[in-house]
Amino acid sequence: MLEKYQLSVLLYNLGRAAGIMGFTCLSFLIISGDTARFFDKYFGLDKIIKFQRKFSLFTATFLILHPLFFILSDSLFAKYLIFPDFTLPPLALGIISFYIFITVMAASLAYKRISNTVWQYIHILTYVLFFFSLYHAVNWGSDSSSIFIKSLYSVLFICALCGIVFRTQYKIRKYYSDKFYVKKIKCETGDTFFLILSRPKNFSFKAGQFCFLRLNKKRLYARHPFTISSAPGQQDLRFTIKNTGRFTEAAINLKLGDEVVVEGPFGIFTPKDSAKNLLLIAGGVGITPFLSIIKNLQLENKKIDVILLYGSKTKEDIICKKELDDIKGDWFKKVYVINGHITESLIKKHVKDITGFSCYICGPEPMKKTVKKALYNLGAKKRDIIIEDFFW
Repeated sequence: MLEKYQLSVLLYNLGRAAGIMGFTCLSFLIISGDTARFFDKYFGLDKIIKFQRKFSLFTATFLILHPLFFILSDSLFAKYLIFPDFTLPPLALGIISFYIFITVMAASLAYKRISNTVWQYIHILTYVLFFFSLYHAVNWGSDSSSIFIKSLYSVLFICALCGIVFRTQYKIRKYYSDKFYVKKIKCETGDTFFLILSRPKNFSFKAGQFCFLRLNKKRLYARHPFTISSAPGQQDLRFTIKNTGRFTEAAINLKLGDEVVVEGPFGIFTPKDSAKNLLLIAGGVGITPFLSIIKNLQLENKKIDVILLYGSKTKEDIICKKELDDIKGDWFKKVYVINGHITESLIKKHVKDITGFSCYICGPEPMKKTVKKALYNLGAKKRDIIIEDFFW
């Protein structure tokens, strides 16, 4: 009997600990999401989003273990989880928070299948989730009387408020500032096209950055990220898009003058060290950021060498081949790899001293892993290998 009681106490304490950890992780997840646009310039929004997706699974573990340990310690807790007792508001709101979290997680997994309007409402639920969870933790948690726990909850509350204010003002500023309209749509290859937008005078970006696009059409899926393929010094804003789904199908059928909501620019996949030469390795539509980078270097007449290794399934699938072929000068060297792989021997053939180059990789995941390993084998340093993270 004593051992059973001790096990029950242990499980109960584990449930308490899981609750504190779960709420802390949940708060960090919400705060990091609201401030992601601010920290983009330091870490890159693509990496922040990928981190959040992984961290959300870590958070889910604690939030699931929180009620599970309580149920294992005493089966009576199960009835509260199934039938919340609203005469005990702190407990009931905690249980509702749990179900809201499950809903948000499910929606995140099915993000591409949810309309932007629905997703916006679900996102608002995350704030409901935070405040309900905070109320539950402060008014029901048996550790809430601790000075350390009180201080922790206070800091998380203040940070969450700051994040909400930052995100809200960012959205309002973007909504009422730059307006983008379709100027031209042009087919490039069999499954890619150019979406060319008029560019507001005060819109600036760095070569290699991306934006989120949203179309003002009914029943369309949520915003999608696309890399800018025009250079900062060019008049129009161009996106080179592969037609792969409902969103891109709608984009290719836009009409002249249609408004496109553009949020950004984001990303740090941009040339850093102006003194170093550039090795650009692309696969398929991964050529997009390099079109912007190469054109920008040409317009600015930068005195560095650029080597482009571009893998494509067929010659007809090479995106912007004419544009690349028209670039003249000893500073630029391009190699098209048709129906093949960019291997260590191929890189070695065209790059004599890898230590003199900053290496940028953009393309399919298997290609990025293979090329990264090849660059390490050839002597490239970790700091000189920059990889674009696809996250959609």
